[in-house]
Amino acid sequence: MRKWLWVLAVSLVFLLVGCSSSQDDKAPYEEDNKDIVSMTQNIPTRKIIYEVQLSIQVSHVNEVDDHLKTLLTDDEWIDYQSIGGQNASYTLRIRTDRLDQFIEDIKQTYVIQRFQKSGTDISLQYQDKTNRMLAIDAELARLIDLYASAKLSDMIIINSQIAHLEVEKQKLNGELLVYDSLVDYSQVNLTVYGSSVVTKSPFFNRLGRALDTGFTGTINFLDGFIMLLATILPFGIFVSAIGVPLYLFIRFRNKKHDLKKKQNV
Repeated sequence: MRKWLWVLAVSLVFLLVGCSSSQDDKAPYEEDNKDIVSMTQNIPTRKIIYEVQLSIQVSHVNEVDDHLKTLLTDDEWIDYQSIGGQNASYTLRIRTDRLDQFIEDIKQTYVIQRFQKSGTDISLQYQDKTNRMLAIDAELARLIDLYASAKLSDMIIINSQIAHLEVEKQKLNGELLVYDSLVDYSQVNLTVYGSSVVTKSPFFNRLGRALDTGFTGTINFLDGFIMLLATILPFGIFVSAIGVPLYLFIRFRNKKHDLKKKQNV
């Protein structure tokens, strides 16, 4: 009988040890799961600002200006525009959700000389400012509750703190609005090079642009030189009208003086 009691006791000990070890094994797993859930909840929503550098080669710069207006939607706009001679530059604001489509339209229509697309992740900065806004709202609510039962001297201090927090909240709200605009609307810097030679080869395009630039530079030099002559011509006529008679008078007087001198000799 005692033998069976010993066997039963040993079995109970092993059973209790096994249960405790299984609970210990589950505990770290549950803690890890809690950590994973909390980390997942803290991941901010992605906020990325895109910027595109794009240059194209065309035959007529003015045609690009007209075509760009047809590619823009009603809520897209031109931040900057400059057209001079054979070159033009634009800064466009394109909705980010259709940025790739806009670039594809440009690529299918014109000869691309240069293309670069970059993205700046501002998710952490955006989340920090959002969290600060929530903290300010909570602090304002607490100050308003304190104001109801505060003394007059304390009310002045509480009002000062509320005003300070309201100013900071407005500033943060403005910064978040700027972030939202930059995220929702990407910046496209477009440079347009006009040339009479437009091919699929970048080398020949650069060569044609260099010839056009040299020819245009020569014309501009001649134009400037002619304008310079036209500018100084009235002054030259005025100086000649006064200087020539004066020169002839002095020369005549010197000859007359020399003649008298010879006669006296």
